Amino acid sequence: MLRVTILSRQECHLCDVLLKMARHLQAEIPFDLNQVDIDSDAELSARYGSRIPVVLIDQAESCSGKVTEGELRRAIKRARWRRPVSRILSRLGLTPQRG
Repeated sequence: MLRVTILSRQECHLCDVLLKMARHLQAEIPFDLNQVDIDSDAELSARYGSRIPVVLIDQAESCSGKVTEGELRRAIKRARWRRPVSRILSRLGLTPQRG
């Protein structure tokens, strides 16, 4: 299963919006969702600074800043498509079940 991580900080409106969109997409596309406050990690804070929110999919940076639901959906689907099992199931008309 894909792991989507949202790097954020407290009192960040864009971060809150992105997290809500990601939770909404989980009903459609199964993935693990994590949120990390970069202010609690000096290395992350130095690396990403004010460039938040940042979306990592399986630890690879996918998008950042003002992200639309469509952009997030496409990024997740692209990442899933890179996995051989997902391609096979998709061609068979099947989707992995959550659970």
